[in-house]
Amino acid sequence: MWLLLPDELWINIFANLLHKDLANVAQVCRRFRYIANDDSLWKVIKITNCHSLSDHSLVSIGLHHPETLSLYRCHDESQNITEEGLGKFFQHCKTSLMELNITNCSGLRFEGDAVLSHASAYCIQLTSVDISWTGATDKGIVALVEGCARLKNLSMNGCKITDHAIPALLQKHSKSLVKVEVFGCHALTAKSLISITTECSHLENFNIGRIPKVTDVCLTKIASNLHKINTLNLTGLNVVRDRAVHYIVKQCPKLENFTLSSCSQVTDISLVEISTYLRTIKYLDVSGCKKISDVGIQALARSCQQICYLDLSSTGTGKRGVCLLASYCNNSLECLKLSFCKDVTADAIEKLCKNCKRLKILHLYGCRISPDFKHIKQFSKSFQIFHDLSIATANISEE
Repeated sequence: MWLLLPDELWINIFANLLHKDLANVAQVCRRFRYIANDDSLWKVIKITNCHSLSDHSLVSIGLHHPETLSLYRCHDESQNITEEGLGKFFQHCKTSLMELNITNCSGLRFEGDAVLSHASAYCIQLTSVDISWTGATDKGIVALVEGCARLKNLSMNGCKITDHAIPALLQKHSKSLVKVEVFGCHALTAKSLISITTECSHLENFNIGRIPKVTDVCLTKIASNLHKINTLNLTGLNVVRDRAVHYIVKQCPKLENFTLSSCSQVTDISLVEISTYLRTIKYLDVSGCKKISDVGIQALARSCQQICYLDLSSTGTGKRGVCLLASYCNNSLECLKLSFCKDVTADAIEKLCKNCKRLKILHLYGCRISPDFKHIKQFSKSFQIFHDLSIATANISEE
């Protein structure tokens, strides 16, 4: 009788399957083959932690003309993917592929320049590309920017690019780029970063974390060009001080996602500045900023009551700071990370869980407390606590 279910319902069911399982389902019967090949099931391809990709599987995916392909932590250890197979894949989806994400993958054919050479040869419609941690060089990036008609998002985190790739990128795509990520691209200089913000007038997302050549003057010039910025990542930049944060938040009124992780010079003054100029901020990461204490949390909690993600790991946050968050951010907070905050107490955590009805994730790694999980259970229908001293992961859900 289940074969009498309408096609629309089967499509909803099949949408929950991995694409390799979808291919197996297609072999069950003629009707399943018809349904499993519905275009809606193949528009977005996401493959994670796969060791069995081959020319055949890639070409089969390409024949369905996907709009998005994402490969994350995939490995070609047996070298089942050839130059010819990779080329055929991109050739099959040359008119459909708009988003390509190849990140944290290993194997000869997953190297950044190899992927980008084929993608740029066929897929002129690409608008979003993420080749982070693939070892891509200037050669691959230049091929990509010359082959694509209009790039909007480009993530090159951890790649081996230099200043030589930036002029080519800006010459053709500066008017369309909305997102640029160059986290950990150590060879880039302040000059290139300033040129990106100067020429990309529509830039909304900029990630320059872990770039050692960023200077205080560079930060000031960058901030003066980021009036439309929504997301800014400055992870691990030792030149970031309270004065720089003041200038950034004052110049960037639309900033909603701000990452200052491991910026060792940042203090409570920066949180006061954020609470003054960015009252609508939603995502803030100040993990590893050891000079931040409950004084800064007080200013933040009282003014920024739309914040939903807050990472305070390895800061001086204590009982008072947690209680302030419980009192003032109870209608917005969804994720709070307090790992290695030594002064956090169990009663403060219980108050937080009781007040914050939208809280879904709480990190307490390295905190020497043991909250009463049974007591907390009554406050939330769906809640996860990550805590290494009692229960590594406590999934708390109503029975």
